[in-house]
Amino acid sequence: MMRSSSGIALFLLLPLVACGGEDHRAAEVAEGGAAPGSQASIVVDRVETERVALGAIRTFMAASGAVQARRVTEIGAEVSGRLVQVFVDVGDVVEEGDPLFRIDARPYGMGLAEARAGLALARAESDNAAQEVDRVGKLIEQSAASEQHFDQLETAAAVARAQVEQMEARVARAERDLECTLVRAPYAGSIVERRAHEGAMAGPMPILVLQETGVLEAVLAIPDAWPAPVRAGAEVRLYVEGLAEPLVTRIDRVSDRVDPETHTYEVRGPVDDPSRSVKAGSYLRAEVEMSSGEPAPVVDRSALLTRDGRSYVFRVSGDTVERVAVRVGIMDADRAQILSGLASGDEVVRGEAVGRLESGARIERTEDVSAMSARAETTP
Repeated sequence: MMRSSSGIALFLLLPLVACGGEDHRAAEVAEGGAAPGSQASIVVDRVETERVALGAIRTFMAASGAVQARRVTEIGAEVSGRLVQVFVDVGDVVEEGDPLFRIDARPYGMGLAEARAGLALARAESDNAAQEVDRVGKLIEQSAASEQHFDQLETAAAVARAQVEQMEARVARAERDLECTLVRAPYAGSIVERRAHEGAMAGPMPILVLQETGVLEAVLAIPDAWPAPVRAGAEVRLYVEGLAEPLVTRIDRVSDRVDPETHTYEVRGPVDDPSRSVKAGSYLRAEVEMSSGEPAPVVDRSALLTRDGRSYVFRVSGDTVERVAVRVGIMDADRAQILSGLASGDEVVRGEAVGRLESGARIERTEDVSAMSARAETTP
């Protein structure tokens, strides 16, 4: 054993560094014999470190929403009148074009008959005016009629033709009104609500509510505070009450609008339920895939320090650390994506030591400590 003061200092240092005390601190005595606890003593913290590497993170985040039909339509009548017959009720399944209900057609039938009579009269008057123009035109050639009278007849004939066109439009409208007294299904679906019965006066207010058959979709509210936006194609696991296993789908539509009150935006994806047990209006729990996309700097989650709502890491520089503010992206159970503040290859502290470090603290890496301990045990 060396007896010089420097040799004794080294001998005392090595066992002390190798020791794993509760506060993980060691005292380093400067050469020259300065005693521990003096101003020459430096507190050194033993820490675990890692190198920042590029990587991609894929995780799932919880969201909620509801099942909706792709199309739900409130169906009323285009014409007003008394409701005389409803052909369907709640729960009935209809095909496109099936009759749903009928409005009293008698007033519209009479209106069509009146319009057709008016058209016939207008056509007769137009024909008569045209014949009169022809007759007077021949007299003009014989100088037996005045030009002024002929001009008046031509004007009357033009008015008669316009009246024919007007009555033709009136007949077409009357025909459509009569046709609209029978309301048909615009697409295949099921009746989910009935709001009126026979005898009621129908008008613009809905009589029935039709829901498209077999085409359901999940509508989810995504917080705009999520670290990355949800994009079309993202995988979603849907948990519906009554189903033992989640339904898996993918987002096919993403709204461009954030609700200013809820600070969420809407995403939608089809619900493929072979059992047909999922109904529109059902509450959904969902797990939405979040992906960092292109590789980015990634660190162990234990390397993060959160204070006052901000995130930091301790970056290693030689044998000291510097606290660096970072912007965190997606996280999974073990890793966190760093959007800014770090670069690939940087060395950072991780583990429980992160919570007690301050910027500028002296450190020893755990692997270095292990090597020193091994050397101390073999010293003669």
